[in-house]
Amino acid sequence: MREATLKPSCFASCNHPLRYKEKGIGRADQMKREHIITLIGAMADRPGAANMLLKRLRILLRFGIDLGWLKDDPTTRVKTYRSHELHTWTEEEITAFEARWPEGSKQRLALALLLYTGQRGSDVRKMVWTDIAGTTIRVAQQKTGTKLVLPLHPDLQALLAIAPRKQATILATELGAAFSAKGFGNFMSAAIRSACLPTRCKAHGLRKAAARRLADAGCTTKQIAAITGHKSLAEIERYTRAADALR
Repeated sequence: MREATLKPSCFASCNHPLRYKEKGIGRADQMKREHIITLIGAMADRPGAANMLLKRLRILLRFGIDLGWLKDDPTTRVKTYRSHELHTWTEEEITAFEARWPEGSKQRLALALLLYTGQRGSDVRKMVWTDIAGTTIRVAQQKTGTKLVLPLHPDLQALLAIAPRKQATILATELGAAFSAKGFGNFMSAAIRSACLPTRCKAHGLRKAAARRLADAGCTTKQIAAITGHKSLAEIERYTRAADALR
């Protein structure tokens, strides 16, 4: 019978400081709930990474159950860490960024694309000039596959009109290539730091700011979802909580 062994490399991919065999357990069918709690508990200083590890363990161990290697899932009832809600950019923070990065800069255009389309960075970095048709821009969301046709805000139109069109993507690296996911994240983080904004300001918070602005303008939850592409109305309500708090 094939032995269900969890190799140390299974955890090395998670950058975890502990290794399963270091806990004295070398077989998946010997893993207990207390082992999972110990592994996850050791990452209390990195709740996001701990939650990701727990998610991967669940996938791995449930696969073992499907193969008949395990009878029970030791990750059952192991709680994830409560993640902190991502900050929604304030109007003052948006103004501070714009003051640091004037019209014509790549950073200003990146902010405008994030803020005025309400899309994720993973979609903004892939936008190409041919996505634009008149006063609209087409988006196929990477995460959900949702296809949207969004109206272009006049401020975004003005920035697009003066942006160079030397490459296929609207935003590009200094070498003219499309940004990678990590590259775009680093680019925006550097721009935010240069604007002396607090560390709570993340690029994704501009998507929340877009939803907040739409809520402030009187848009319904469904109208906001038509722009952001959210499938869950509850998620929209969470995004617009900042707007509700100010009313």
